[in-house]
Amino acid sequence: MRVLFSPRLWLMIWLGIGAAGLLYVILAAALSGKPQKTAHAGVAAPVLSDPNLQVGEMADFVYAASARTAPAETFLHEGRETSLADFRGRTVLVNFWATWCAPCLKELPSLDALETALGGADFTVVAVAADPKGPSAAGAFLDKLNIRRLKLYADPTLALTIATGGSAVLPVSILYDAQGREIGRYVGEADWSSEEAKALIRAAIASTAR
Repeated sequence: MRVLFSPRLWLMIWLGIGAAGLLYVILAAALSGKPQKTAHAGVAAPVLSDPNLQVGEMADFVYAASARTAPAETFLHEGRETSLADFRGRTVLVNFWATWCAPCLKELPSLDALETALGGADFTVVAVAADPKGPSAAGAFLDKLNIRRLKLYADPTLALTIATGGSAVLPVSILYDAQGREIGRYVGEADWSSEEAKALIRAAIASTAR
């Protein structure tokens, strides 16, 4: 007995075969384990990527895959809006902390020590309170911790924090070169007064100078 297929049925069959073939190609690529090459026009190469600097206290520092530019979102300093663009010309370590974050408060004195040791015309620490409580509450904690060199910056709306990619945890520290390009970041608490941290910062400053 001969069965006649309508044109619509043939179309459905061919579409089904095509979909199955496409699914096979996708699965084969995913399971092959081979990295896929993609072209990103205009994406700059990383500013610095030296694994010899990822040791000791900086073992968990992660270099940026590409030189992403610092976001333009503003934050507060002494009641006025500022942005990371205002720090162009200096290597900058942006640290996001909060009054409710115990590791952040433990880390702040080491950031203060780093600013004391290396802060100046070529480098600065920008410690931003990513805290809805606002600058007043953050300033009280800086005073309580006897922070002397760090200035008070605040991001109560979390606009800058979110624009940088955010994180499930605080603190987060992001290192930018003098042109505002991200070098890399450290998620979690670190001793920024350590020799490993100072070596990383000095290398970042030198990479911009080249």
